[in-house]
Amino acid sequence: MNSASKTFNLAGLRTGNVIIPDKTLRDRFLAKQRSLDLSPNLYGVRLTQAAYSPEGAAWVDGLQAYLAGNADVFNTAINAIPGLSAMRMESTYLAWVDFSRTGMTEAELDERIGKVAGIAPSPGIPFGTGGALHRRFNLGTQRARVEDAVERLQRAFSDLQ
Repeated sequence: MNSASKTFNLAGLRTGNVIIPDKTLRDRFLAKQRSLDLSPNLYGVRLTQAAYSPEGAAWVDGLQAYLAGNADVFNTAINAIPGLSAMRMESTYLAWVDFSRTGMTEAELDERIGKVAGIAPSPGIPFGTGGALHRRFNLGTQRARVEDAVERLQRAFSDLQ
């Protein structure tokens, strides 16, 4: 099972793929799908076809390069701030930053990141054990926004530099 949902922002179209080589299992799956009155919409089918076309593949290649550039800008700036450490991202545009060496509490981090820098990353605690004093930043945006965000973070943590 897969879909073009995340990469091409097609989630709202509720269109995906299921590849089932075994005919018996495929027939059972199709029967269940029909019993639930589930069927793809034509718009979603056409956009999925476009996503998986050579032009869609070229777009993804460009996107990956662009996001890697965003990560380079972000990681270089974050790792230059004493006490902060950006982890190397793998297959994502979500950056994970460790603030534990700053000696600050969650509340202090929230004050500096949220109120001083004006940025709203995801707090690390909901992501499980070890998430405290970590934040997740979304780098899937324009480069200028990433550059602006890291400048604001550098100012918010300027007393550590």
